[in-house]
Amino acid sequence: MNNGPRQFLRKTCIALTPRSALLRTKLQNGAVVEGYNRPGYGGRGVYVYGDMLEPELYCLQHFLGAGQVFVDVGANVGVFAMKAAKEVGNDGLVIAIEPFIDTAFRLSRNVQANGYNNVRVRTFCIGRATCHERLHLNKGKPNSFSLVPNSNAHSISVLSVSLDDLCRWENLERMDYLKIDAEGAEAAVLEGGQESIRRFRPIVQVEVTISDSTLALNYRRFTAPGSMNNVFIPAENVKAMQTASELGWTEIPASGPSQEQTLVSSSKEWAESFRFGR
Repeated sequence: MNNGPRQFLRKTCIALTPRSALLRTKLQNGAVVEGYNRPGYGGRGVYVYGDMLEPELYCLQHFLGAGQVFVDVGANVGVFAMKAAKEVGNDGLVIAIEPFIDTAFRLSRNVQANGYNNVRVRTFCIGRATCHERLHLNKGKPNSFSLVPNSNAHSISVLSVSLDDLCRWENLERMDYLKIDAEGAEAAVLEGGQESIRRFRPIVQVEVTISDSTLALNYRRFTAPGSMNNVFIPAENVKAMQTASELGWTEIPASGPSQEQTLVSSSKEWAESFRFGR
């Protein structure tokens, strides 16, 4: 299907619509997402591109099923979380973490708009340890806010919680898919979740470059065409690896002498998203 004309019309609509307006998008599985018509506030990108905003979003239903648990670190208004909640159903669970109160409010409203009872919204950061931190309001756009400063951005006081503590607090007995979009703090998220990653062996989606580390042994690294993300799949999850291959995703071989791919995020911060700031 040629989405060019549709995308052009949607971009025109964005240009003509007040910045205070909400943009409403229905995803392919029926989930609804609303976000403000401002760069970085979660409404624009999905309004233009729909599920094709990111390859992993478009294909999420192939990696999630009923009764599973999806943890979204850096949920923004909940584009991934809303789709995931529909896929895991009432017997499943989505934990959506968004530390910026204004964005978390919109995330909560999206949960209500979908009538979900299986989504827990948490308004703190996920980091290396459970402690006080500063959330840096980079570029004045929520999709760039991070525990990692960018220039001299204003910052606010936040609670940072380790992923291991989060799993204990939520009494999780499983974690099937971990999505991390932490704008440069991905390394801290992974380091604070070593115990949980070893225990639950989730699929891990991260937005930044991955290199070798001592974290979570025996993962296989995949990347979708045109994606900034890396998706790590446990070597024992044969079905998920086969699915990734069938979708045309490329497996990136482990570097170094070890045959086991390991998980870590570099401290490099990605540039601002070029897709209307999501």
